[in-house]
Amino acid sequence: MSDSGDIARLETVLEYIEDISRIIERHGNLENVLNDFEGQYAIMMCMQQIGDTLNKMENPDYIRVLPIRQAYGFRNILAHDYGSVNINIAKDTIEKSVPELRKIIDSILK
Repeated sequence: MSDSGDIARLETVLEYIEDISRIIERHGNLENVLNDFEGQYAIMMCMQQIGDTLNKMENPDYIRVLPIRQAYGFRNILAHDYGSVNINIAKDTIEKSVPELRKIIDSILK
């Protein structure tokens, strides 16, 4: 099995993480993003795409260390029940889980 597809997926996830950083920077901070409906939609779309992309991983070694189930679960809430998203949970996820995900991906790509 070639890892090239999974490596490309991980690189795509890193691009979405960078997009999240740029969105936050553009708004000044995460609080401002989440209080702006366009910023909120943009950042949540990145989170949704991260979940979608991670769910396509194939390498069992990567699957074992990545929080795929959690990311895809959050993606499902965003995609199917956006109105029920708890903004505090979203904020916590973006502040804590996204940087942790980045570290895991960086360690895989080294």
